[in-house]
Amino acid sequence: MPHSAQLNLDFDGAALADTTFCVVDLETTGGSPTDGRITEIGAVKVRAGEVLGEFRTFVDPEQPIPAFITVLTGITGRMVQDAPREAVAVPMLLDFMGDAVFVAHNAPYDSNFLKASCERIGHQ
Repeated sequence: MPHSAQLNLDFDGAALADTTFCVVDLETTGGSPTDGRITEIGAVKVRAGEVLGEFRTFVDPEQPIPAFITVLTGITGRMVQDAPREAVAVPMLLDFMGDAVFVAHNAPYDSNFLKASCERIGHQ
């Protein structure tokens, strides 16, 4: 599970070139992490500028996607109807991430949605 937002990097002397990062992007139904749900997960794992792997899946949010979110993201209910639910998709992401450093454009938003999801599914 991603840790709270961190304002600086502390690698205990580890070279950045030796550090694995996982760049994550979530799309959601909007709202708060308590009420909203993840609709899509995209992630790229990198080290020293080399892509080590990619992960992407739609997620069935088990709730309607608001019209304004469909306009914003292009994601429709039909696109997610056969996708894995968060209880399957989020552990898949966490397995993919491993011990990589979590990176996101809007890290507080994405990490809060991941934390709420982990709490709902009982993932430590």
